[in-house]
Amino acid sequence: MNVSKKIKLLDFNLTKSLWDSFFWLYKSNFKWAGIDFLEHKQYNIWDPLKNIDWKASSKTQKTYVKIYEETRDLNVLFVIDINKNIDFWVYEKSKKDILEEIFFVLASSSNMSWDSVWALLYDGEQNIFFPFKKWFWNIFKVISFLENKKNLKTFDENRTKKAISYLNKIWLTNSLIFFISDDLNTDIEKDIKLLSFRNEIIYINIFDYFENNLSDSWLNLTLNFDNDFLNISLKDKTKIDNYKKTRLDKINRFGELLTKTWIKYKYLDTKMEIFKELLLFFKK
Repeated sequence: MNVSKKIKLLDFNLTKSLWDSFFWLYKSNFKWAGIDFLEHKQYNIWDPLKNIDWKASSKTQKTYVKIYEETRDLNVLFVIDINKNIDFWVYEKSKKDILEEIFFVLASSSNMSWDSVWALLYDGEQNIFFPFKKWFWNIFKVISFLENKKNLKTFDENRTKKAISYLNKIWLTNSLIFFISDDLNTDIEKDIKLLSFRNEIIYINIFDYFENNLSDSWLNLTLNFDNDFLNISLKDKTKIDNYKKTRLDKINRFGELLTKTWIKYKYLDTKMEIFKELLLFFKK
């Protein structure tokens, strides 16, 4: 699709999805993404207990709470997986389509808040940077690259681990990081935990509905399943149920791995209403 038409389509869908409501909610949910200590004040009954500075209070006979100032100028990094499976599709949308929708709505929100948006696109072999910018053209360039990228010949199972290791090496700090990927490799735990110490991370898994459910198709398939190849006829209910259970368990284990390290996690598939799902996610 022509890039200009793609942007207009994304913009139209976003407008239909309560543009103003979403961006107000986005800023509300991310107001704690970057905050600085401002001053102490004496405790009042309506102040949150978690803000009490016990060390300062112990030096006097009064109770003091910390006052924080919101950091409005955030650095928002989108770490985007561009492995060859991103182009996979069975229904109306591909995984790349929902990747672009997610990136567009979140990057546009950051742009409206006058945050600095940048992106790292990775496939395990190369890291492609789009540097910090406070203008919409940076978003357009990323969408353009995704639309025009050529399919890769190789598939790297350690691609996300490599990207996280790279971000740790350059000592990235004080950023809000969105990972958008279909990777479920639990090998990333140690590296992403280290990265989360210095940044706020939100990990969004993207899937094709079919790859999780194997439904609504007449095809016979050969799948890589538990490090082996599995031939499936979609009339074989036992094999399909076994695959779906194993797949769901894998997604749940991956999500639990992230949430236990205080990383926010969401998964989306090609049959979901992306803007609605993001709205509900950030509303929590």
